[in-house]
Amino acid sequence: MKQYRKSIYIVIATIVAVFVSVALLYRWPVALGTLAAWVTTGSFSLQVIHMIRQKDTKGVSLGMYTALFFGVTSWTFYGYKMNDVPVMTANGLTALLAITVIVLKLYNERPSVKKPKPQAKVKAKTTTAIRQQQIG
Repeated sequence: MKQYRKSIYIVIATIVAVFVSVALLYRWPVALGTLAAWVTTGSFSLQVIHMIRQKDTKGVSLGMYTALFFGVTSWTFYGYKMNDVPVMTANGLTALLAITVIVLKLYNERPSVKKPKPQAKVKAKTTTAIRQQQIG
């Protein structure tokens, strides 16, 4: 129950922060866009750190992350072409994080190669041993 309440408080605080940020930065769209870009990229980096620590990517959709990589890489070049540093920087960092998730997913879920069990070595019998066996 405590964890649930904590989650509710985080959601409420986030909603309040959105309204305060928009109210304070409404007149400066570049500042608002920069804040939005950094918060978005920062939140994504927290998820990537979580995946690295837990080494668990089973719930991650490879298709979604490859599409995300395509999209944010396109936005990065758009930002470059339009000389929009916040768009270019935030999306460039997110592209790096997305490719990190893709690599983690492929690495963590690679098929394991099982080595065949070594067969017991059969000791070759010498001619003398065979004769002794036949005699005895």
